[in-house]
Amino acid sequence: MAAPRLLVVGDIAWDILMRPEREPIWGSDVFGTVELLPGGSAANVAVWARRLGASVTLASKLGDDALGELMTRSLAAEDVTASIVTVAGGATTRVGIYVRADGEHGFITDHTQALGFDESDAPVGLLDRADAVFVAGYAVYMSESTEFLGRLLPEARRRGIPIAFDPSSFALIRLYGSGRLLAELGMLDVLMANEDEAGELAGGGSLDALLAHARLVVVKKGAGGATAFDGSQLVTVPAPAVEVVDTTGAGDAFDAAFLVEYLRHRDLETALSAANRLGAHVVGRLGAQTR
Repeated sequence: MAAPRLLVVGDIAWDILMRPEREPIWGSDVFGTVELLPGGSAANVAVWARRLGASVTLASKLGDDALGELMTRSLAAEDVTASIVTVAGGATTRVGIYVRADGEHGFITDHTQALGFDESDAPVGLLDRADAVFVAGYAVYMSESTEFLGRLLPEARRRGIPIAFDPSSFALIRLYGSGRLLAELGMLDVLMANEDEAGELAGGGSLDALLAHARLVVVKKGAGGATAFDGSQLVTVPAPAVEVVDTTGAGDAFDAAFLVEYLRHRDLETALSAANRLGAHVVGRLGAQTR
């Protein structure tokens, strides 16, 4: 079967991961691990999808700084086709990530020089080599609008190219407005969200309500596995047991594996199983793209 061709639109970032050996002592020191690692939700999806055999184009933005140059080399080494806009005087996105002892994380995203997107950053010509489009929610929040998708998504629908979306952050959904977000995006083919994000999008009601906005809804439940439903079938697959080191990027890896397998086979159980396996692999390591 031919390798699926995936267009990924969204953020690139450098993750500064801090994993203390014990709780911080404010005003003093503790030992731990501090790493600078490639990340960004969209970039994570692109890298893992390419590693899984997909042909991947990543549409994103970088600053013209040293971190931008370093990221360009990192993506080239991963054989990801980059449709990258370099912003003169811009700063490549940095995300501070505090990782607790149980592997859960919290993000501090530097938005002082946010690299917002516009229509020129996601040209419709990119659809010529795409079997599906994936959009990461962070790109919407960084841009404070979905206007940059105003030509891309309608053209994808006209061509019959499936559109997948991950809302990325329940806190940012809340700030943006769940109703506004779903209305602006229009009908999706695949909506992938964790339980908190799905609940926020559903407004605290039944998740079945999300079928009004997506033909297929995939809910990621961490150690509880994942569920997919489309109104006619509901499939739940458990997650493998794993010792959790760092949950950063596990949801992105899940998205990549699900999309690659689903595009290949159109089988929900196969796709969920592959996604759970890769998500478990990622949580067992420090960093979103660690092999």
